[in-house]
Amino acid sequence: MGFYDWMLSLHILAAFAIAAALVLYTVLVVVGRRADTLDRTRLLFRLAPVGGPLTAVGMGLTLLLGIVLAIDSDEFQLWDPWVMAAILLWALFAEVGRRTGVYYTETQKLAEGGGAEAEVLGRLRASTGARLHYAGLGIFLLLLLDMIFKPGA
Repeated sequence: MGFYDWMLSLHILAAFAIAAALVLYTVLVVVGRRADTLDRTRLLFRLAPVGGPLTAVGMGLTLLLGIVLAIDSDEFQLWDPWVMAAILLWALFAEVGRRTGVYYTETQKLAEGGGAEAEVLGRLRASTGARLHYAGLGIFLLLLLDMIFKPGA
């Protein structure tokens, strides 16, 4: 196995880390929308920090290794349309993920800071956080499709 193969393997592994975090967050969003007590909500927020490092490391490594792969490849260039689309989708995914994180972090602070149960549960059931999360899932799916099919290559 050469350098390119190792970098590609690590790039794919980093993408799997992001996918694992997205699965965890999806479960938390779905279960959170059904939560009926503040104690259950707090329990959900105890599980959420597992996804943070997976997302952070995955995002950093996918971008870094993707750029290394594009530079090292004889077949692809950094300015190929599908590579540029991937970088754009990566940035869009990062921003939507940041906004989703802000929304749920504020909800967590409210839950742990003694906020009213109705207000916390209302934020979890509101469509704002779920829509942001599902938008992120959609962007991630588009990014994966771009990586698999390499349109314009």
